Amino acid sequence: MIKQNEIISKVLLSIEQYKGSIDAFRSSVLRNEYTPAKKYYSRLLLWKACVITETLTIRDWEQKLALSRVVYHKLRQEQEMSVQWHLLDEDNEFYLPQTRSSKGPRQTNPTLVHLHRIENVADDPLSQDAHSSLRLSTTELDLDLLMTLIMDVQRLFPGEKLFHDNSAKALDRKRQMVSILYVWAKCNPTIGYKQGMHEILGLMFLNMRKELVLLPQTNTVSADDRQILLLYDEKYLEHDLFTIFNRFFVTSGVVLQFFASEADLMASINVFNIYLMKVDQLIHYNLVTKLRLESQLWVIRYFRLMLLRELGNDLEVPSLLWDKLAAMDAHTGLDLVPDTIAFLVVVLLVHIKSELIVCDFSEALSLLLHYPIAAKLKQNPQFVDLIFQDALKLAEHKKDDMKLYEYGRKMNKKYNSKLRINLGYTLPASGIASPTTLSRSNSPSPAPAASKPPPDSKAEKMAFEKYRLEMRLKKRAQEMMSKQ
Repeated sequence: MIKQNEIISKVLLSIEQYKGSIDAFRSSVLRNEYTPAKKYYSRLLLWKACVITETLTIRDWEQKLALSRVVYHKLRQEQEMSVQWHLLDEDNEFYLPQTRSSKGPRQTNPTLVHLHRIENVADDPLSQDAHSSLRLSTTELDLDLLMTLIMDVQRLFPGEKLFHDNSAKALDRKRQMVSILYVWAKCNPTIGYKQGMHEILGLMFLNMRKELVLLPQTNTVSADDRQILLLYDEKYLEHDLFTIFNRFFVTSGVVLQFFASEADLMASINVFNIYLMKVDQLIHYNLVTKLRLESQLWVIRYFRLMLLRELGNDLEVPSLLWDKLAAMDAHTGLDLVPDTIAFLVVVLLVHIKSELIVCDFSEALSLLLHYPIAAKLKQNPQFVDLIFQDALKLAEHKKDDMKLYEYGRKMNKKYNSKLRINLGYTLPASGIASPTTLSRSNSPSPAPAASKPPPDSKAEKMAFEKYRLEMRLKKRAQEMMSKQ
């Protein structure tokens, strides 16, 4: 009862703080005002209010929750959506004997209501047509999907006791995860399940479960308090997780831009490359032109996992970022969250610019795949909010090249003040003029000429080409500024 009273108090204080306005609530999250540092903070309230109920009016919660929960309940009753545990080998720990609901003829392509579906009937593996004999049977497809999900969920967050303490409860939690992903994949056959979705759902699962309560069946709580506790009802964890996963994933545009197809993913990567070039030409030049390090080698994980791995092993860190992504009003457009994620990656690169520009190909790739988040958080515990605010500013100016360029300069002045980039010619001992190379030091004074290595014609040519590019960019920027 103590936990229930604490939850009720947090909810009422949160609603009072923002005068019952969901817009004010969202804004406070984006401004980093509604955080775990506040005594009345509730992550479950944040996510369910922003994604499911879309209101802080308590009397509206019961109906909105009921509508979303009944959708998942009905889906689980559909023959096509029934998880086929009985198809597994009997020695598999996930095996369950065939139930009455999993028997009988298979229906095809059920029509669903209230669900964000992405479908192309022509490509629907559940539909029957003249070419069905050329496809795998529905049973084989179901088993393949189920085994893939089990394998990924089994490897989810190693060391996390909630999933890996070898208890019956841990198995039940993993079974819930598999069920949600299975139903979602069956509802969206043209996309299906993609690796990485289990990690996104896993972090949501961990965060939502922390605050759940078992709603008493007796009249020990008032009707008003009961309406609040409905939001935290442990009985509907699976239902609400499915709704959050589906709505956030689809409505935000994350699925369409990062998961729907290779073509959509490559288009998103190309957009990212353009953003990077507009914000920081030097980083773009070094990675794309000089090192020929293709962005798809590393940025796909950043996009699809929404920086989950890049922000470190402490899952609270990406959770802080995801709070803000959940609070963004996705109804304003399908590009909002994906664009913000793309600019977040740009900002992360600016923060490691001094390391990136002196890396060779393998060093740069290793740095990008192992982002030094621990060092950044040690320097500034508010690092996540810092990069998010910069990304928001960039997203606001995404259609204005000049403002992107100017904000990029502002960030470099702030985060890379010790970085010295000399654009000009020096006269080496040979007496032949050549462009200076990039230097990184705490002192702006150049190293003595005697300490320089012998000139290398290939290196000089590359440096000269880089110098010409930088000068062209600088000249273009000056021309653009003179027209203002």
